[in-house]
Amino acid sequence: MIRAFRQFLRDCRGSATVEMALMFPLILWPFLTGMEAGSMQLRRVMLERAIDEVGRDLRLGYAGLDTPDKLKAAVCREALVLPGCADNMMLEMTVVDPATFTPPATRPTCIDRSEKVQPVLSYRRGGKNDMMMLRFCILYDPILPGTGIGAGMIRPGKGGVPIFATTFYVNEP
Repeated sequence: MIRAFRQFLRDCRGSATVEMALMFPLILWPFLTGMEAGSMQLRRVMLERAIDEVGRDLRLGYAGLDTPDKLKAAVCREALVLPGCADNMMLEMTVVDPATFTPPATRPTCIDRSEKVQPVLSYRRGGKNDMMMLRFCILYDPILPGTGIGAGMIRPGKGGVPIFATTFYVNEP
């Protein structure tokens, strides 16, 4: 029995498999982290781009954006890479007085996926030459929620990871 045990300990077959099994997660982790970070940044950039495109239409007084739902739909059409965009987005539109403006102390409100009814936020289009502030929050689900950056992302409530965006524009006369 002892001789069989010693022979087992001297046997080198399969040692590369053990090393690979131990090292593979460490080798794979940076790639998964990079993939998640790239996905998050792509979504953030596309949201910012969509808001800029739609903000231009708002600034010029495009009549098709007269309700929050139409504005959300327009942003989602431009964003392209935000699955479930309209259902996971909250927006707030307010008139800003440039003389007395102070930045909001809180982040934009996000939806709460655990609630069936979401709060109604301010949506005022403003008049001619009014300075407007648009604030967006969209929730998305990480590709790999338990790996790399996805494991450390903050998920408020029962929701996904929030992406915030804010833009200002002045209504054209």
